[in-house]
Amino acid sequence: MKSILWKILWIIGTIIACALWFLLVGFIGFGINVAINMTTQPAEPSLNTNLWVTVICIGWIVLVILSVIMWKRWNLKCQACKCWGALTLEKTELAKQEKISVLMEMEHRDWQGNVTGHHDQYIPGKRKTYLYTYKCKRCGNLENRTQTRDNPSI
Repeated sequence: MKSILWKILWIIGTIIACALWFLLVGFIGFGINVAINMTTQPAEPSLNTNLWVTVICIGWIVLVILSVIMWKRWNLKCQACKCWGALTLEKTELAKQEKISVLMEMEHRDWQGNVTGHHDQYIPGKRKTYLYTYKCKRCGNLENRTQTRDNPSI
């Protein structure tokens, strides 16, 4: 639950950074456009707006890529020395395996293969809990993390 909250907050932060980039570039572009129109004669063309759209789009792409990189590094932060991106995966092992029922959405198809409807059905499956062991590159601290996966058996 805590991890989902952090992911949502990180996405909101990325959206806010992209909106601020849009406002910043928009105001700078508008200011340059006004300055050019004041200093030149009205017969000359104003600043190309396609350039500003390109700058805004490239900025958004860079901000999203930087946000993903920072999220990955923050997710591999050592709890002992607080260094981002310092953890490396040492080993993975299956900690526990249980038999469960997995809810699946089944499709109804006609003779041509077109989907005509859906229904939910519980199918036998397995819940596997994996134990990941990470080691810090800086201080040598060992951390264990678990992840659970539900897989249908069909």
